[in-house]
Amino acid sequence: MSPQSIRELAGEILTLCTQLEQSCNESGIPPPNLSAGGKTDFWSDSEVTPTRTTALGLLDQLTTLLQGPHDFLHEFVSTNWDHGALYVFLQSHTLEHIAQSGQASLHDLSTQSGIPEDKLIRILGLLRCRHIVAEPEKDAFTLTTVSEELLKDGDFRAWVEFQLFETRVASAHLADALSHKPNGYADGMSGFKEGWGMEMYDWHAQYPDKGERFRRAMRGVSRALDPADSLLENWIKLHPPTGRTKIVEIGGRYGFASVSLVQKHPDLSFEVRCDSQDFLDRGSALVPSVCGDRIAFSHCPSLLDYSPADDSHTGWIYVIRNLFWNWPDEDIVRLLRTLQRASGPSTRILVTDGVSPISGEFPPHEEIAYRRRDVTTMTMHNMKQRTQEEWMALFGNVGEGVQVETTFERSSHVCKGLWEIRFGGEDGS
Repeated sequence: MSPQSIRELAGEILTLCTQLEQSCNESGIPPPNLSAGGKTDFWSDSEVTPTRTTALGLLDQLTTLLQGPHDFLHEFVSTNWDHGALYVFLQSHTLEHIAQSGQASLHDLSTQSGIPEDKLIRILGLLRCRHIVAEPEKDAFTLTTVSEELLKDGDFRAWVEFQLFETRVASAHLADALSHKPNGYADGMSGFKEGWGMEMYDWHAQYPDKGERFRRAMRGVSRALDPADSLLENWIKLHPPTGRTKIVEIGGRYGFASVSLVQKHPDLSFEVRCDSQDFLDRGSALVPSVCGDRIAFSHCPSLLDYSPADDSHTGWIYVIRNLFWNWPDEDIVRLLRTLQRASGPSTRILVTDGVSPISGEFPPHEEIAYRRRDVTTMTMHNMKQRTQEEWMALFGNVGEGVQVETTFERSSHVCKGLWEIRFGGEDGS
């Protein structure tokens, strides 16, 4: 049981911080600091991550105890204004101007952004308190390691901006969306539609600049935090092909696993089948020319209604990556039955998707990210993350003789499952 008293929590935190310091000294890792240009592996080194995250979880408990209910709630909701200030900082390109100058005056920042000095100083003042900018001299501003992070990876920055804009509006309308009757997953309304007047993908199609930002955001999140590709890669390593060597990927709205897999496995061939020519073109553009003859991109008017080619002689694996999370159960069963009819007896279907863990399965400071994911899918799409029990019941509805083996992997922000689906009792040998 976690310690409950202030003294016990403080003692645990001190012990963990001492361990962190010792580990860094032994590994030659510079101590963390927030000054611009500071370089350290402290925040990314896998050896210190478990100790660091545990200390953060205990620190969060201690902070809440010290604040008390009223102050906790006040601080909890007030971060809305911090988010608004950060979005101004990014949209006005003040970040880039400070980066180019090294140190920029308030006057120069006001001139380039078009924001009056008397307003901009208040925005920068709040961001200074949040360690996003520093003010080494009066009315002169520099970046910190926090704001420099937004310059390193444009896809990560796109994710931050998406969170600061679309999701803030959608979450503010979730309560109103849930007040409609009926408000189930099949017949309810998303917070996004309540706030923006249409579903998210339709809204992004109407505003292409925001749609492109969202695609970049999802690409960045997938690259940094999504274990789906790792699960697929590990499965392939543990199951070398015998005879058939073709992998068929179905779907892939904002990225295809095959694009990376084809570069790692010269002995395999791939085909991507998708209902969007735009997504296929984007995926094809990412494939190096030396791999082009081993991967095909096929347009299907509908993933549910198309008549698949006979894969029984060449198909080894079907890959369905991050596709089913917003599909109704009946459509999933329908597609899996279609693939079953098209495939050979030892063909495997590999499904990777999000899982909602059991309550209390992880410590609160880890579980909170997965509970946010539950609320995210509800807010943005009026969909839910299925639990493992729900996934297994769903796959069981495909037909008699279905066999499923599950592997789980998680990151700091998402829990993913890989379900290997077999039919007819075949062992794949």
